[in-house]
Amino acid sequence: MHIVNIALYILGWVLFVAGQAKNSVTSKTNGLPDGWIGAKLWLTAHAVNLAQRAFFSGIFYTFLVHTVASKIQTAGMPFASYTIAGLSGFCANALLYQVFGLFPGLRVEIADTAPPPNQQIVPPQTSNGPAPVTGAKS
Repeated sequence: MHIVNIALYILGWVLFVAGQAKNSVTSKTNGLPDGWIGAKLWLTAHAVNLAQRAFFSGIFYTFLVHTVASKIQTAGMPFASYTIAGLSGFCANALLYQVFGLFPGLRVEIADTAPPPNQQIVPPQTSNGPAPVTGAKS
């Protein structure tokens, strides 16, 4: 039973990372290529941050799963420890993501590490003054 809790905790943790990576790769503002190439670039840029989050999530595993499960079950709520383990892994990663984002040395800005978007496809807007008004009645 304990191995199932660990597996669900890790699965919840990995699901958060997968959702975060997918969101970054599909975003058009960070310049990452689509598909697996963009995901590998994202994982490479976030390797240290993910390792820190995995380390602290592992340390908090016992508290999050066992303490919370015992308190919830003592209160009479019918949540199984499996449910708590999966949610704890997801939430631990989400919490650490927010905490590490507060410190500039731990935050990863993809726009700083990724190449700029292809400017041949979408040329930058240039402005030579105010845009002409069309269709205005005099």
